[in-house]
Amino acid sequence: MTSEAEERWKRLAALGVRSESPTPEGEARMSAVILQLADPLLKQHGKTPQRAEAIIMLTVAAWNKSMFPPEKQPLIEKDLINSFVPKDGNAEDVGVALEIMDTMVERREKLFPDLHKIIVDYKCTISGGRLTLEVSSAPIPKLA
Repeated sequence: MTSEAEERWKRLAALGVRSESPTPEGEARMSAVILQLADPLLKQHGKTPQRAEAIIMLTVAAWNKSMFPPEKQPLIEKDLINSFVPKDGNAEDVGVALEIMDTMVERREKLFPDLHKIIVDYKCTISGGRLTLEVSSAPIPKLA
């Protein structure tokens, strides 16, 4: 197993996942879900591969943040912002990232209120003007 695959399995295990399974028939594929959430922003602002990738990254981050209880979301949001806004980044960058994440959370609540999975990993590829998204997700374990 490559180190990338090992790291991925560590993330899965930390979420209580014992094995991967394909998306059950009739259930939305998470790649399609993320693309649907991001679609308006991709159409309006995703004119370059870098912008499109940033929109997907923020959409995935917003999705995962929204899977946590409301009282934990501000801490998750802070950690997310710290991870993708450079330390010397300006307040405008932070504001834009927060606005995009808030928009994506609102869209998730409207379009997919009953879909509760955490995104463990994703790969966004843009080639020939076509965006391809691969997503690994896991059901959120029930906490006793």
